[in-house]
Amino acid sequence: MEKKKDTMVKDAIILCLITLVLGAVLAGVYAITKKPIEEAQAKTNNEACEKVVADGDKVLDNDENKVGDATEYLNSHDLSNAEVAEVSDSLSGWVVIEEAHPTENGGTVYLVTAKKGYGGDLSFALGVGADSAITGISITSQAETAGLGANCENEEWQAGFAGKVLPSDPSQVMYNKQESNDSQVQALSGATVTSRAIANAVKGVLFADAAGKEAA
Repeated sequence: MEKKKDTMVKDAIILCLITLVLGAVLAGVYAITKKPIEEAQAKTNNEACEKVVADGDKVLDNDENKVGDATEYLNSHDLSNAEVAEVSDSLSGWVVIEEAHPTENGGTVYLVTAKKGYGGDLSFALGVGADSAITGISITSQAETAGLGANCENEEWQAGFAGKVLPSDPSQVMYNKQESNDSQVQALSGATVTSRAIANAVKGVLFADAAGKEAA
């Protein structure tokens, strides 16, 4: 019995040592790859920002105060732009604004995470002009289903957002299964969840952007 106990203790020690070694290896790999990954993402974000502004406009540095104000707005309003008491009921369940870059011509480029994609979070840059109309959108990260939701990266579909404005009825969604109009894009075929996630995130950003303009 004593021998069996000693064997179990030795096995446990060996397992602990293996776990520690593997943990150290993973930490080392993370340390090595962290900076290149961050640099690659920053490059992707910068390129996306440049894509979504109007010709001749220039993207400026991130405005943290603008991000804070927009986040506060998202936390206190829902998809119909009504005030809510609980954050769990708010737009922040649909969208997170990571950065907000003013532009020289009075617009803003938002770096955004849409929270309810079919495959998880989606990230994109969204340009909003001084007139509150969308100047462009560029998907920077997604894990949607190939041939369906992943078609959100299709340049033609993204181009459909340009010129769109908030619906006159704030409760109206910003996507349409049939055809697009002034405030709705045509949903991706077979990918309603992806379309809804992006459109609702865009709607949230436009609400926050409009509120910021009113407060200025």
